[in-house]
Amino acid sequence: MKIIHGIRRYSYAFGLSLFLLAFGALFAFLISSDRKITFSECEKLGFPILEISTDKLKEIKSKEKYVKATFTLKNSTEYEEISGKCKLRGHGNSTWKTTFTQKKPYLLKLESPASLLGMKGARKWILMANAADRSMLRNYYAEYLTHNVWNNMRWNPESRYVTLFINGKYRGLYGITEKVEVVENRVEFGSEGFLAEIDSHSGRPYSFSTNSRLNFNIRSPKSTLENYKKWAAKIESLEKLLYSDDWNEVDGYKKYFDMDSFVDWYLLAEFSKNYDANFYNSVFMNYDYSTETLYMGPAWDHDIGFGNTSKSTTTPESYGSLLSNNAWIQMFNFFDPLKNSSAAKDYEGFLINQGSWYNRMFGDDEFVALVKKRWVETRGQLKDSFEWLRSQGEFLDEAAELNDSVWHIIGSANWPRAPGYRSRKTYKSEVDFLVDWCEKRFEWFDMIFME
Repeated sequence: MKIIHGIRRYSYAFGLSLFLLAFGALFAFLISSDRKITFSECEKLGFPILEISTDKLKEIKSKEKYVKATFTLKNSTEYEEISGKCKLRGHGNSTWKTTFTQKKPYLLKLESPASLLGMKGARKWILMANAADRSMLRNYYAEYLTHNVWNNMRWNPESRYVTLFINGKYRGLYGITEKVEVVENRVEFGSEGFLAEIDSHSGRPYSFSTNSRLNFNIRSPKSTLENYKKWAAKIESLEKLLYSDDWNEVDGYKKYFDMDSFVDWYLLAEFSKNYDANFYNSVFMNYDYSTETLYMGPAWDHDIGFGNTSKSTTTPESYGSLLSNNAWIQMFNFFDPLKNSSAAKDYEGFLINQGSWYNRMFGDDEFVALVKKRWVETRGQLKDSFEWLRSQGEFLDEAAELNDSVWHIIGSANWPRAPGYRSRKTYKSEVDFLVDWCEKRFEWFDMIFME
């Protein structure tokens, strides 16, 4: 594809590649029906089994309309079997709409709040397909880091792996995950508060754009139009403060921004090099009126992080001083095509400090010092986590291979196509790729932050 005077020109090769990708996805979908997986086969794997039966065996075709159903969660060695009434609908944006895989995410709404597999009680749960992540570990690993390494955000979701059956048919290995929302046991406030999300998709249930051209959605709680407008005005006033010339702690943005959560969220997003987190999609923050503070998080949606992307990155010839902020930001400018080479090593370079707000905050020496200090505090725990990550891959191996026998994701041209994806034919090779990427990313971070 070429862009000439603002007009996209698509080459024959580009069009052919799109056709082949679509044909490959259709072929994978058609042959997936040949592989029949039984309950007894899955019981031997030792994972909890979530069995959902829809009313009149209806298919889940919409992410707007629920289908009534019943559920049973069983086969856990730690928790008792639980069952009841529920509703089910589709979930997600690109993951729901994509044609490259038919393994879809769902939103499960229980009739009444319940604790599932040791997670705190609530009604709404996300069934994560992890179809864009051949390792099926990236979201789970990011959650682990928010609870064990960068844990200064107020609340972050947990998840558990389950084998999903819908209407008696095996649907694969899923992650049953706490939904990001303002309810008891999830995002909670002392009195009034709201959850906002930066997202390129508008309209859920109230959207607005700020002066920096960020698209926000007020996600939760449900409220009146008057409140939505008040909350939007609060975000706009805080952004205006961030971009003002006064950065002192008495009157500047640091008085109203929870710096600990902003630092930890940044380190996770930057270390994982999560392209969605570059103030584009699934970037959550919450404001609590009882403390008059804006908190970053919860962290969400890391399936195209940790090297799982075909996008290129920056490899500047020299790195400069960590405290030379303006030069640093310009040096690692993700949008500079001269520094954004397809031959670049993806585990090098910065990304998130190019996002609108963090770009501004990295002009503040005090914020940069906090980031550097926090890296020093947490680098040991992060390094130790790589062995945990590898062990989780070993734990999932058999279930993941079974999942792939139906969905044919490993080694396929499914989006995203991380470097070398065709040569990795086994689940273990995908885990090795992920761990290797994290180890190299860690070395690069250390070179910058420990100078």
